Amino acid sequence: MTDKKPDPRRPDETFEPFEATRRIPWPVYSIAIALAIWGVIMLVQTSTAVQVADKAQTEAAKQEPTKLAQAAAPDLDAGKTLFADNCATCHGDAGEGVTGAFPPLHGSDIVKLGGAKAVTQIVMRGIGGKLNVNGESYEGEMPAFGSVLSDTEISEVASYVATGLNDDAKTISAPEVADIRKVAGDMDPLDGGAGLAGLINNLPAQPESAAAEKGPGSERVAQLVSQGSDTVWACASCHGDKGEGTETVPRLAGLPAPYLAKQLHDFQKGTRPNDSMAYVAKGLSDQEIVELANYYATMTSPSGAKPSLDGDLKRGAQLAKEGDWSIGVPACFTCHGPSGVGVAPNFPGIAAQQPAYVAHQLAMWAGGARHNSPLGLMAGIGKALNDADRRAVADYLASLAPMPAMDKTELAAMESNIPVREGVDQ
Repeated sequence: MTDKKPDPRRPDETFEPFEATRRIPWPVYSIAIALAIWGVIMLVQTSTAVQVADKAQTEAAKQEPTKLAQAAAPDLDAGKTLFADNCATCHGDAGEGVTGAFPPLHGSDIVKLGGAKAVTQIVMRGIGGKLNVNGESYEGEMPAFGSVLSDTEISEVASYVATGLNDDAKTISAPEVADIRKVAGDMDPLDGGAGLAGLINNLPAQPESAAAEKGPGSERVAQLVSQGSDTVWACASCHGDKGEGTETVPRLAGLPAPYLAKQLHDFQKGTRPNDSMAYVAKGLSDQEIVELANYYATMTSPSGAKPSLDGDLKRGAQLAKEGDWSIGVPACFTCHGPSGVGVAPNFPGIAAQQPAYVAHQLAMWAGGARHNSPLGLMAGIGKALNDADRRAVADYLASLAPMPAMDKTELAAMESNIPVREGVDQ
């Protein structure tokens, strides 16, 4: 048998397929190199960015306490302005005080010992009663500013008194004031020097507490205020639970007892027209009028008033503090006392009074509907003021701290001046 010759067209049985080696095209090399270069660049940039971000974050962390401190630091220039607007009327432009009447704040031993924190308590809560400052005795009532000044404003004015008028270098921040408000914001006014003794260490000897009980003198007056009777509406239903008033209904808290009694008698007799109040007053006995007047005179209440008449506050401040003799109007504070806190028995406090009520009463005096002010003074003033002036002064007065309550000692000294039903108009 003869062997067949292999077919050259067919591979041998032991043949292993393979692919011939080819050279990589140069575009592929170019792309690979470009990708490598791009990757290196991105790694470098990312690393640099991370380093920059870390450095910025570190610097920000270092500066954060400084920024927070700067943000919390009170503006002493603003505090000086607040002092001029709210405190200087009584305590003097430089905090020098008035001998025997208003204690000094400049060089005050109380401020030096208590610092801005003690000043904050006094500004926020008010203070009344006997007090010794720099060895001198004082007795009076300072209103609480907590309801009319914000935490920031209190921090500014308290810090100014402590550092600008005295040598204390430590201020108080708004957050610190807010913390004090949480604890003491709703407390009654401080009881003179005795009240401060609980706040300030090593305070010089102060008078003993002379705080008198506040509130109604009988169960009957408490009922009249909160519930009324068959012939009398509850006083609180219109004037508020704390005598703060609302809109055209006046604030009663802190008004002099003789003034309040006189108004009730005037409503009874028709000397002061008001159908609602005439109905209420005619249902009261003379004793009930005296007790109600005493109740509201000794009541402490925060301000419930806010400027709401779009009045020009700068013009209102001018009329209240200086008057305007070009139209024959004296300063409101000439009769109604420093900062409008009232001068008992005939001149009521007008600070923190409801602005709509004040503007309405001025209009009534101007038009002759009301005519029961002492010597007819308010009729002339009401006529001299135009509508814009009435709104301006009413809004400005609403921005002030409320008049302080009358203490029992002062009330007892004035009870002989409280008019009775058949008394002569004052």
